[in-house]
Amino acid sequence: MILQKNRKLKQNDFKNEKELQTYFEMNLKMILNYTFIDTEVTVGNFRIDTLAFDDETKSFRIIEYKNVRNQSLVDQGYTYLKLLLERKADFVLKYNEKANKNLKISDIDWSQSRIIFVSPVYTTYQLNATDFKNIPVDLIKITRYEEGIVDIEFIKKISDIKVEEMNFMFQQQKVKDEIKVYTEEDHLNKASETIKELYHVLRNKILELDDIDLDVKKLYIAFKGKTNICDVEIFKNKMKVMLNVKMGNLNDPLEITEDVTEKGHWGNGDYRVEIYTDEDIDNVLPLIKQSLKINKK
Repeated sequence: MILQKNRKLKQNDFKNEKELQTYFEMNLKMILNYTFIDTEVTVGNFRIDTLAFDDETKSFRIIEYKNVRNQSLVDQGYTYLKLLLERKADFVLKYNEKANKNLKISDIDWSQSRIIFVSPVYTTYQLNATDFKNIPVDLIKITRYEEGIVDIEFIKKISDIKVEEMNFMFQQQKVKDEIKVYTEEDHLNKASETIKELYHVLRNKILELDDIDLDVKKLYIAFKGKTNICDVEIFKNKMKVMLNVKMGNLNDPLEITEDVTEKGHWGNGDYRVEIYTDEDIDNVLPLIKQSLKINKK
């Protein structure tokens, strides 16, 4: 329930999918931090509502808008992802034309491609069909109220079941082979038991700080407010924490951070801390709080 001036706001639904699409495209950078590429993109016999690009993962995002309840999102999602993989050159050409870039097919991380559905309403069937922890389909629920207030809810996957554990007819082999949704387990599989325990301690302490989202990437685990707060790389006997703060803007009295502005690294920001013990976690938390102040929602 959204309250303003001690009254419940009335819902003011989008008139149709096109109005919803226009609003979302105009606010795409603010909502998802993606780069808008083009609208109503035709590839072969298909038309894509919105084509976007995630600069953080160097991968494409296909965004579709739904204002009806009777469609199977998973079937459509896998169809579009299969199209993306089969027509890579078309998508890269479109990106280069609109962004005035010169990327090659090899510059794109196709394994992190995603399709995103945006709708004011989802059926129980649609929610259940997409509730697998490694399915490359994300749902966003958007509700507009009077006075221009818009509520955006990112539907989180709560099932521990992987899609390959279910024998569904909708699975597309090409998509399954090339696109991977990474999980915390994928990163923790290479860690020692000590590091696994330390990660869970660090994870819980970060998530307790504020409204923070966890987003598992191919090379690190991101903790996000409006953008990344910190990124955690997991190794066998240590963790590396990247702090998303520009050089010169972090107060580090213990001098535990490393300046990586001139070094190759994964993750966001100019400061890095290595974690080996519980004490290291206690030391890095005040620094994470500083990044949170900068990057919170």
